[in-house]
Amino acid sequence: MDAKTEEKPTGPMSIFACVMAGFEIFARNWWPLAIPLLLDLFLWLGPQLSIAPLMTAFLRLVKSTQPAADPTAIQALETFGQKFDLFSIISIVPLLNTPSLLARHAPGVVSPLGERAVLPVANVLALAAWGIALVPVGLLTGFTYMNALARSVRLTHPAGEETSTGDPAASKAGEGTDTELLIVGLALNTLLKLIRVLSFAAILFVAGVVFLLIWIVVSGAAAVIADIFGLVASGLIMGIGSFVALHLLFVLHGMLLGERRLPRAIVESVALVRVNFLPVTGLVLLAILIYEGLGYVWSLPPGDSWLLLVGILCNSGVTTALIMATFVFYQDRLAQLAGASRIKI
Repeated sequence: MDAKTEEKPTGPMSIFACVMAGFEIFARNWWPLAIPLLLDLFLWLGPQLSIAPLMTAFLRLVKSTQPAADPTAIQALETFGQKFDLFSIISIVPLLNTPSLLARHAPGVVSPLGERAVLPVANVLALAAWGIALVPVGLLTGFTYMNALARSVRLTHPAGEETSTGDPAASKAGEGTDTELLIVGLALNTLLKLIRVLSFAAILFVAGVVFLLIWIVVSGAAAVIADIFGLVASGLIMGIGSFVALHLLFVLHGMLLGERRLPRAIVESVALVRVNFLPVTGLVLLAILIYEGLGYVWSLPPGDSWLLLVGILCNSGVTTALIMATFVFYQDRLAQLAGASRIKI
């Protein structure tokens, strides 16, 4: 019998394999969790930027103009005003949100160190000023975190030329033997990525405003005809928006991990999701299920208990591993597409 060498066909990784790979990469590169960990520690032990005075004034106005307002809704808004920390904006900026347990499950004014210092936000101008100041902080924090994850995946789970880099100028950043030139090159490369990511964030913001206006106008016009038409129109528009957003899911991955320019990152993300729509949907749903389910468990300890520190650590670690899994998925599926010559960019 002649000995023949057979090559086993290599198929794409399953979503569960990607999640496992994400946790394996995290086990060897756990340091990026320091960013969400420090943010949660600040939201837990640091001062609270409270909107309670502003919420109290708003509810007073509501009660004076609408005496029959729902008491349950009023109570819910009062509780929200007491617990919400405006510093949470650092975590919840779109696109570059740094995962935070306490941004979703606010501990209130208590901590194991006693009552936290409270910085009141008493009027709308102060609210706007704080928002303008905190959004850039959130964007920079989120970019630093996501770029660190991309770097960890690139070093620990290298890919072929198809996904390693798409920008010749960026790839030169690591060339050369002089340490100073290397540092300058890496700094310029990082700055270039930041500019691309912020440009994409600006595009998404403008598109979001336009989408919101269309949603309000169309839903309102349909509701004038009949309430059911308004609900159908609203659901249809939200479905279209979600469908489009899903196709842009890997644009950030392309710019940070693949070092693509923005137009190419968008085209690749759309192509990747179009060809792998069901796996992408499954990955998103699985990540949300793990994130939200475990997030509820991690937030069970009260704000004045040091046990909450365990939840903060676990949440930071699990979330970091899940995001790493999305980078692995992007890397693997894009290599499969390029190898099969399904996309030409």
